[in-house]
Amino acid sequence: MKIEAGFSFSDIVARANDAVVVATVAKKGSAKAKIAYVNEAFCRLSGYSETEAVGRAPDFLDGPDTDAETRAKIDGAVKNGRHTRTRLLQYAKDGTSHWVDVNIMPLFGPNGEITHFAAIQRDVTEDVKREEELLSLATTDDLTGAKNRRHFMERAELEVHRLRRHRVPFSVALLDLDHFKNVNDTYGHQAGDEVLKEAVQRWQKGRRPFDTLGRLGGEEFAILLPGADAGAAMTVAERLRAVIADQPFDTVAGPIAVTVSIGVAEAEDGDQSIEGTLGRADAALYQSKRAGRNRTTKASPIPAANRAAGGCKKR
Repeated sequence: MKIEAGFSFSDIVARANDAVVVATVAKKGSAKAKIAYVNEAFCRLSGYSETEAVGRAPDFLDGPDTDAETRAKIDGAVKNGRHTRTRLLQYAKDGTSHWVDVNIMPLFGPNGEITHFAAIQRDVTEDVKREEELLSLATTDDLTGAKNRRHFMERAELEVHRLRRHRVPFSVALLDLDHFKNVNDTYGHQAGDEVLKEAVQRWQKGRRPFDTLGRLGGEEFAILLPGADAGAAMTVAERLRAVIADQPFDTVAGPIAVTVSIGVAEAEDGDQSIEGTLGRADAALYQSKRAGRNRTTKASPIPAANRAAGGCKKR
């Protein structure tokens, strides 16, 4: 196939080991841009034949999880006649998704006007999977699958920033499994590990989708609750307490009944850092322990005098 743009498709395809798409340029008062050519690599990657692809809009492989900002970046570059590179999630004919690194460039006609755009697409799905696996290893607790302490604290500091800049509330809850040392001593460490893993699974199901559950160490966990004031956080925390107490844990040593004590604190202006909020949650957790365990306690607000003085001490 050849069009009046003064270029050879064979030259483009010969230089690309990847999928190639060429689309017309949408002009004012005319129809939208349409695909004019795809190569065999595109057909293999997408599952669409050339006949099925030609004539369709260039974004027809976008799907529910394709990033809208990335698509807007591409559309803006095309509209302004610019070259652009980006990474995009696309969907094949069978519904499976794949990641591509896209290199989009304008193609010029004999009079110097842009007549088409060419997009060279490299399948980087395996690269993205490896990056996600490495990120998971760097941010996840090996035993339980909860986020590790470092990642939890990083996410919490972002919420501190949002509170200070945009006045978006957030809360934290500290969760400590009651008498967990006795579980290890009585039933063995394998049973104890099974309790920890199952507890995290129950909490992951009980938390809100956008909450972050982290393991701070041993049997101590924390949950970050963006957008939640103390009341909303207490509702979530009480649900997390109940899912532990309501059903024994099946382990290699048999069923084990476990409970959890929880302390909840809403971040306040007087908290100099996330450590201040965690410190108040820790004090509330201690109250839960002293009151008999298997309960949820809300931290006291910072006294007005302390708020004026600049906040709480670190843990």
